[in-house]
Amino acid sequence: MHFLKYNLIGILNTLISLLVVWILYQLFSLNLILSNFLGFVAGAINSYLCNRIWNFKSQNKKRSEVIRFIIVFLIAYLVNLFVLKLCDNLLSDYFMKTLPTAILTWVKPGYIANLFANIAYVLVSYSLFRFWVFSPKNSKDN
Repeated sequence: MHFLKYNLIGILNTLISLLVVWILYQLFSLNLILSNFLGFVAGAINSYLCNRIWNFKSQNKKRSEVIRFIIVFLIAYLVNLFVLKLCDNLLSDYFMKTLPTAILTWVKPGYIANLFANIAYVLVSYSLFRFWVFSPKNSKDN
């Protein structure tokens, strides 16, 4: 049940993150890496609150849990960043040559790379959130 709830929360986080990235990167032409990071921060705030309260119903002390959450966020984000840069480099030339200009005005190749990077983030973050951050065993460690 946790994984189902996590994915529902993840869908909301992803929508928040992708919307922020789209607004900052696509509309305001902010740097892709900065746009991606700010999108993830917005999604992470929602993620922590929803997972703590609704999904895992955590009774852990907030301070140590928040520290663990930030550590996992940073690890998962670094994986995301690696996949983002790799996919952006691989896809940019391909999409610029194959996609019509009309499509490229709505979706830049970097945004497609962002979608792949989000998948990597979900796989890493769920495992670490479930078994380390919101684990009931951590409530006795605090």
